[in-house]
Amino acid sequence: MKYNCSYYNIVLKKTDRFVYLYNSFSGALCKLEKEIYELILKNEIDDKYKCNYFDELLNQGLIKPVALNEYNKIILNEQITILSQSSKSRTFVIAPTLSCNLNCDYCFENGFRTNKTISDQTIKAVAEYIKKDIDTDIKAVNIGWFGGEPLIAYSQIIKFNDYFKSLINKRVINYTASMITNGVLLDKEKVEYLSKECSLKRVQITVDGTEEVYCKRKRATIKQYNNLIKNIKDSLDFVKVSIRLNCDGNNYDDLKIVAKQLVDTCGNHKNLNIYLAKLIDYAGCRGEKFLSQIEFDNKRIEFDKYICELMGRKYNPRLYKYNKTFCGLFKLQNKVIGPDGELYKCEHHVGQEDKIIGNITTGLFYNDYLMRFIKNEPLEICKKCKIFPICLGGCPAQKQDLPEGDSCFYSEYYIRHLLDRYINES
Repeated sequence: MKYNCSYYNIVLKKTDRFVYLYNSFSGALCKLEKEIYELILKNEIDDKYKCNYFDELLNQGLIKPVALNEYNKIILNEQITILSQSSKSRTFVIAPTLSCNLNCDYCFENGFRTNKTISDQTIKAVAEYIKKDIDTDIKAVNIGWFGGEPLIAYSQIIKFNDYFKSLINKRVINYTASMITNGVLLDKEKVEYLSKECSLKRVQITVDGTEEVYCKRKRATIKQYNNLIKNIKDSLDFVKVSIRLNCDGNNYDDLKIVAKQLVDTCGNHKNLNIYLAKLIDYAGCRGEKFLSQIEFDNKRIEFDKYICELMGRKYNPRLYKYNKTFCGLFKLQNKVIGPDGELYKCEHHVGQEDKIIGNITTGLFYNDYLMRFIKNEPLEICKKCKIFPICLGGCPAQKQDLPEGDSCFYSEYYIRHLLDRYINES
């Protein structure tokens, strides 16, 4: 059989004797003799090739059968993963309300937000729908609370939890919950109850900057901001708290200040995670304040080092690896549920009628909008990208929703930086 070099080999470093290689499909990171690398790069070889570690080159994905189409294999793996019903776990994102106590100018729900809140009847119907869906040999269920601001419907969350637990009380299921919240209403009493009685394990809270910037961008009051900071500190004793700092071209320096303020307030708490996120233009207000992927990745590299220094933690660059699907929500078995029991494929679509893919009464509609996610055709530029196995062309929803189809989550530049640092410190 003939073999050649994998398309997804990325050269990180060369010396007189060695080449450092990373393969974004297999995740292999290796140091290879320069002579051997140049041979497999330029030539087809067969299994009679005299090399002590030929099998290792093949097993690590650095070489492959000439007939093997790696891109097609990735696409097929993604399709199998999306359609498979064999997983022993399920994820359901529930938006109990579309109402919010803040009003961010960049919010993806601008134009779709209402005061609609899930009824008691729908709460029971959602619990029964989920119970029926997992009534096989499912071992784990995660409920992700979303909005609007989910804590506006705090009482409904409690009712769902109580009713759902009564439905599955004879099942051995690992039932956990998470929440994306602005944190203003997450006082100590609520977070303690949610963690102890409602299986809440982690929350994500977005902070756009220091008091002045935060209040301006979210149209919040100083009292709301002060409540947020207090709530973050109080929550750490009960749940893991991820602080998402939304970054654009204008607020990076301010985010570094608020990160320091948070660390000064909360200390190096084991449950605290602070990270930089790229602000996405869901509201269609294109402008200079939105960063390109390369611009954002440069800031992310700097911020990752900065926050580790602030918190006294070692900077260990994460090595991203091949995933069979970009996001777990795009698996057919996982669902996003709106306040009327309607189904969506992405949490960012809640409230948009043209993006409904079914409901809890009749199930999936198998409409054209659902099929866009099942097919998920990558952009031409993504098909040729050396890190395609890592991001699979980016977020399918973001690719469809944004005016320019911007779906990148990582640049090759960023991945190279992480790998270079890993090599230099190993």
